[in-house]
Amino acid sequence: MSRNRPDSPCIALCSTALGDNVCRGCARTFGEISQWCFMGDDEREAVWLRLPQRQRLLQLAAACGVLLELDSLDGVEWGRLPDGSRYRFDEQGVLHRLGRDGAAESLRGDALTPQQAAAWLRRA
Repeated sequence: MSRNRPDSPCIALCSTALGDNVCRGCARTFGEISQWCFMGDDEREAVWLRLPQRQRLLQLAAACGVLLELDSLDGVEWGRLPDGSRYRFDEQGVLHRLGRDGAAESLRGDALTPQQAAAWLRRA
């Protein structure tokens, strides 16, 4: 591993023990947390690299008043809302929404507050 990182992303604000699928503290999934000590360096680094994106998804889920649920579509993680629509940020900060019907929309998301982004996601 080329980066100097702490032993774990844990920040002692665990929420998976409360039933969350994604920890609101460190942004790891329950599976990643439970397997952390068994992962190799490359696997751990892959998790570390996903965490900043997940933190943004967590903030947006909270602004929507829901817990973060994750789906992987073609190797890309998406947040999922209770209505079945999905959302994600890309590397340029663009917020993408994929409706249940497959319709895709995008919005420049880097200047939005989580509340503004949540309002856009929830609109029909």
